[in-house]
Amino acid sequence: MEGLLRTSQHDADAQRLRRGRSERGGGGGGGGNDGERNGLKGQQSNAKLFVFGDSYADTGNSPRSFSKTWKAPYGITYPGKPSGRFSDGRVLTDYIASFLRIRSPMPYELKNFNPRLIKYGINFAHGGTGVFPTIIAINQPNMTTQIDFFQQLILKNVYTKEDLRSSVALVSLAGNDYATYLAKNGTFK
Repeated sequence: MEGLLRTSQHDADAQRLRRGRSERGGGGGGGGNDGERNGLKGQQSNAKLFVFGDSYADTGNSPRSFSKTWKAPYGITYPGKPSGRFSDGRVLTDYIASFLRIRSPMPYELKNFNPRLIKYGINFAHGGTGVFPTIIAINQPNMTTQIDFFQQLILKNVYTKEDLRSSVALVSLAGNDYATYLAKNGTFK
């Protein structure tokens, strides 16, 4: 139910965003992560999107072996099959990528399967993680580890200084740190 509520809110936000762009003369855009499906044929930008965070932004980094996001009904509305998103439809990453006129960035865990897609950036977000280690995502990378992954790619010259100048960082964290604190301590007092 939570995923459906988030998807509905995201869909409403995307519609408002598209209306605002068209009123300003900003052109197409549409909600998918593929520029051509968005009506943006020939208009993709050179921007890169680097995503850090939790389930609100994760597009497939959670392990298939234990994550329910790789099974129906997750992903049935978008992208049409389970894809590791913690939603039946799009997550925040998909909407930001659409606004930037690029495809949603490749999940970090899948970067070696299709290296040509890293030109859109990388998604480091993992569902259940936080700034600190959480009890929800045991052995999953927290924010510090996600940033370390990004730094390793920079040190390996996967991205140039010019790439970084035209990039956007999305940081999305919800309540996993709070939930962990409450579970361990029982109260905020």
